[in-house]
Amino acid sequence: MAKTFGQRCLAALEWTLDATGAAFGLVIGALILLMATEIAIRVFGIGSLSWLIEIAEYTLAGGTFLAAPWVLRQGAHVRIDILLTALPRRVSKRLEQFVDLLGCGVSALLLYYGCVMVLRAWNANIVLYKSWWTPEWLVLLPFPVGCLLLFAEFALRVFRVEGVVGDEIDPTKRASV
Repeated sequence: MAKTFGQRCLAALEWTLDATGAAFGLVIGALILLMATEIAIRVFGIGSLSWLIEIAEYTLAGGTFLAAPWVLRQGAHVRIDILLTALPRRVSKRLEQFVDLLGCGVSALLLYYGCVMVLRAWNANIVLYKSWWTPEWLVLLPFPVGCLLLFAEFALRVFRVEGVVGDEIDPTKRASV
């Protein structure tokens, strides 16, 4: 059976979120191995990986923004469900949708300002001079991309509130359309 355009877009978003989550996990693993290598190199007096701290800064900052939508989709984010469990199911669904709409608004605002900052860095041709010469727009780019993905995930959560707020509220339950 042929998928509709909407189903293909949803599948592409889910694939993108899975890819960013998996990529960030691999990057964290690689950073751990590189840090252990750095320690060994220094202990044996061979030298050092002077660029490692810079790479760790950029990948941790950018990866956090790119992995945040995956974390949200998994329900693995910090969440306080006391109010949702105390309210009637219908009211808790509406509250959840309101919070998701608020998340859409904040994500859209951050997306706008993230794009402004990337464009300013691009137009000014700003380069960060540390161990490497890195264009600042490249370091800032994960921020608006992550905010765009967060916006999409929050928007989808508005429609799949049934998967988030059910008979028993389970914050680890993955919401799906």
